Amino acid sequence: MNLQRVGGVASVANAFLTAVVVFIIAAVFPRLGLVTPSDWTDPVKSIAAWPALSIPLSSLNIALVLMSIAALLTILALRERMHTSAPTLMRIAVIATSIGCAIWVATGLIEFGARPSILNAKDVSAYRALIGMCVSLSTAGDHGMGWAVFLTGWAALRTAKLPRILSCLGVLTGAILILGFLSMPLDGVGYVLFIIWSLWLGVVLLRSNT
Repeated sequence: MNLQRVGGVASVANAFLTAVVVFIIAAVFPRLGLVTPSDWTDPVKSIAAWPALSIPLSSLNIALVLMSIAALLTILALRERMHTSAPTLMRIAVIATSIGCAIWVATGLIEFGARPSILNAKDVSAYRALIGMCVSLSTAGDHGMGWAVFLTGWAALRTAKLPRILSCLGVLTGAILILGFLSMPLDGVGYVLFIIWSLWLGVVLLRSNT
């Protein structure tokens, strides 16, 4: 199995999945009356929108789980590419990826399993606790993946195993994702840059003869 090719496919898939997440949050949620983060955590608005909200939310949770798998395969491919020249950075990047992916999977599965029953029961208190926990977990997952992207970009700059501009983009994307917990717009910018980085990286890995 050529791990570079597998990582390339996974990276392109991650770009697509992240675009789906951004589309659902930016385009679908506002049409259902959930415009701002405070709307997303408002039990009354979410319960009212639930009949139309179930499919977008299920898609979002499934995308998070698939993103976790794709991200892990991508970073493993990058580790194979750069571990001889930057072993410590890539070892830490794999650890950060594992943590971020585990949190993303937990977020997606918890929401997928718990939210429907809570919203159908119209349990306001339970919903408020659930959404608060899942938003925090998702932010923590983004933070972990930010470190993974930042460290792989840094390793790529040191080893010249990737195009220099792509490596710089990885460092920038990772830094913004790391700081994304400070504000929702900053996190949104990080997601958009992550889409560009993942797509470009996927093309580079798919063209690799290594």
